[in-house]
This record gives sequence, structure tokens and C-alpha cells, in this order.
Amino acid sequence: MAKVSLERIRFAGFHKSHVGAIKSCADYLNIPCSAAWVYGITGSAFMSVMDEDCAAPNIGEPEERMFEAACHIGLDIRGLHAFAEAADFERLQREAWDAARNAIDRGLPVFAKELDLGNETSIIHAYNDEGYFTHSWHGGSGHEGFDEVIPWQMLGRNYCPCAQCRARSRTGERANDSVYTGDPDRGGFISLHWATPCTPTDDLTALRAGIGLALDISQLSKYEWGGRTLYSGLLAYDRWIESVRTNNILGFYMGYYADNFHESRHNAFLFLREACERFDGELGKKLSAAADHYKLVKEQFQALSLLFPWSQPHEPIEDPDRRKEAVDRLIQIRELEKEGYRRLEKLLSI
Repeated sequence: MAKVSLERIRFAGFHKSHVGAIKSCADYLNIPCSAAWVYGITGSAFMSVMDEDCAAPNIGEPEERMFEAACHIGLDIRGLHAFAEAADFERLQREAWDAARNAIDRGLPVFAKELDLGNETSIIHAYNDEGYFTHSWHGGSGHEGFDEVIPWQMLGRNYCPCAQCRARSRTGERANDSVYTGDPDRGGFISLHWATPCTPTDDLTALRAGIGLALDISQLSKYEWGGRTLYSGLLAYDRWIESVRTNNILGFYMGYYADNFHESRHNAFLFLREACERFDGELGKKLSAAADHYKLVKEQFQALSLLFPWSQPHEPIEDPDRRKEAVDRLIQIRELEKEGYRRLEKLLSI
């Protein structure tokens, strides 16, 4: 059969690609919202999540709850999101394949995690008899072949068709860590969703929901998900600081996390700025003050990301002065974030 395509949908290019997928869906469905508003109403603008080994970026945020939160901007996101093995894994692959084709046939945007790149979320813009076509981080020059079909049986297997990734796979190297920590020959993580328009909530409901979700996750402090131990809130910073101090984090992940956190806090600042323009009175003043505070946070993360520009080698950070500067900045950021959580809690009390 001929390829069935959605012509206008594109990958948003966010470091947190699961948040970017929501923005891509909104843009495709002509739902007006800023990137910062998407970051804010999903709570991701304020979240801090770190795995035990400091080596699993884009893993551990409550993605299903974040997708549900997209209702506040007018998106009803539904889909599959589960770990599975053996026959259940193959059944979910088939269910996802049927659901994706049905959604695209209806002109609806579709996205998936663990399809082409491990721990990343990609936009599915087309399908044919064999499988999916995606837009993701691996596109354009240097990734020739990215526009080739991904067999539908590869959902959950991280099969990027670009030449660079095919060469890596032949040597056993993976471009990104997988969400799934079990035997890759037995199972995987199936996450595929589609979006339909719905009536958005009012701004106050959206604001409270996003901040509330972020605080919920920060207060977990330590939790298990998908075979990993994860840390959130201030405990995530404690874990990060210790890993740098003891030289147990690779430079690659240091830069990866720095970029992710900088993007998040930059959008936290912009979200609060946008919110304070939507509200007056005491709430507007508190939002403006919170925006000023998160400006300090995002500036610290910007400095950290400049210290570890993309992309760093998969090697320990050998320079002790560089590690010390990173630790000092992270300690400052931790204190700023502690105050940030206090300000967010105050916003919910108004």
C-alpha cells in the first residue's frame, strides 16, 4: 500500500522530547499555546528527577499524568504505556500498530517512546504496510536514512533507521539507554499515544494542576519505576552532587542533564511570566516574584550547561577544577530550588 501521511506535523525539538510531543500535537491541531505553557501545565518545568546511576535522562517523570494534564490546553491524549514481556509484549505491539494506523487515518497526531531512539519520544507522521515513519532528534544531515520505514515490530526495541545508528547496532553500541531494564530479547516498554482536541480548562485550573503535579513528584523523594531507583526534588540534587563529587557520572550524562534542566527552568521562568500576565491581584504579584526567582535558577543552569556543552564524551570528568565548579553550582541550585518549592506551595495557597 502507499504511505499514509500527516504532512504538517513535526518534531518540536525539545530536550525533554515527551514534553515536545505534546507541543507537536498542539501545533498540528492548531491549538494555540506557548512551549512554556506546555512545560508549566504538565509540571515538567519544575520537576527534578534523577536515577540512582545518574545515567538515565528522560526516564522517570510521570509521563502518563503529564499526558493527562494536556487536557488543560485542549488535548485529550490517550494510548498505551506499559512494560511487558513475551506474548504480552507482542500483543501490545500489535495493539499499538492498529491504534496508530487508526489515528493517522482520522488525521490525528501520534507519538511513541522507545521506537527509534531509546529514552526519547518521537513523532509518527506516516505509516505503510511495513511500519512507522518518524520525526525525531535523528534527522537531517549526518543521519541519512532516518526517513526510512521502522518495522512496526520494532516498537519498544529502539530501532533508528539512520545510517549512524545502524552502524552502531552492528558493533553492539546503543545511541541511548533504554527505558526497559530487562532482557531485550524477551520484552520492552510500549508507549504510543495519539491526541484529539477537547475543551481546555480555565487558566487557574491549569496553573494549579501543573504546580500541584510538580510538587507531588518532588515530595516522593525516592521511588521505584521500571526496575530503576529514582530520586526527585531536593534528593535528586543530593544524588547528582554526590555523583559529581565522587566522579561517578560520565561527562556525556552531565551535559545531557544540564541541558534538560536548563530547558526546564528556562520554561519555568517563561511560564510564570506568562501566568502573571493572565492574573492580577495578589496571585499576579506572587507569580511575578516567582518568575524573578526562577530566572536565577535558569541562569545557574545555563552556566552549568556552558561548562558541559553538548556533547561530552562517554568518559569520567577528569578535570578536578571543572568538577568542583559543577558541585559548587549544583549546591547553589539546590538552595534556589528549595526556595522555589516554597514559593510554588505559596502559589497553591492563594
